[in-house]
This record gives sequence, structure tokens and C-alpha cells, in this order.
Amino acid sequence: MMKPDFALILSFQGIGLLYRGVPGWQSVGDVPLDSPDLNAALANLRTRAEALAPGPALCKLIIPDDQIKYLDLETDDDPEEAVRAALDGATPYAVNDLAYDWSALDGRIQVAAVALETLAEAEAFAAEHDFAPLCFAAMPDEGKFAGE
Repeated sequence: MMKPDFALILSFQGIGLLYRGVPGWQSVGDVPLDSPDLNAALANLRTRAEALAPGPALCKLIIPDDQIKYLDLETDDDPEEAVRAALDGATPYAVNDLAYDWSALDGRIQVAAVALETLAEAEAFAAEHDFAPLCFAAMPDEGKFAGE
């Protein structure tokens, strides 16, 4: 599997870009959404990224935490069935219209779910600004979800 060199952080305040460097993720820059010329500011950010890693700016898209439904379950049932049952009615979307992941931690199941529509919008935004989305991730607060 390819590893993206960049993480494009999407939020309602702005767009941030991180570069996978040594010793870890480093900021390339941030662009506020209310920038006078958002397109030019994002093009500048992409140009800075391409100077760090030539070629397409392969990135993981970091979805805003407020677009993700987190659940914490205690169950002895089949985890996949338990997750789908817990998500049924927990969001305005049908379970089949959600992308979700779960992890088991200390006898509990932690769930993260997001609307497929949200992922499509994030991917379209990134592609529109010539970033090359490779995958999706979140940066949940401590204890909300074990893993990325």
C-alpha cells in the first residue's frame, strides 16, 4: 500500500497541510477558508508541498471530527453486527450510506462513522485543488477511537 507523504487537514476554519518528515509530521502551512483568494492560497500550499516531494501531492484527507459519529459499545455479540445495529438510527444516514471503522480496546468496541457523501465532498475538494487524495483519516480526541 502506498503511504501518502502529506495529510490535508480539512476543517470549517481552514485547510492545513502536513508533511511526513523526520522526526514526524511537520506543518507545510495553513490556509483560512476566508482567504481573499482561496484558490491561489491553496495553489501556493500545493506548490510548497511539491517542493518537498516532487510529483503529485499524495495525501490522506483528515476529516473534521464534528463530521464523524463516535460510539463506544460494550457487547459480546459479533462486532460487525453490533456496530451496524448501533449505527442504525444514530445518524441521519442509513447504515449503507456510512463508511465506518471499529476497533476493540479493553473489552469495548469503539466506532467511527462518517457519511459517504462527506467523503465524496472532501475528495472532490482535494482533487479540485490538485491534491491527490489517497485515503481518509481522522484525528479523534484521546479515548474516542483507538487508532487512526
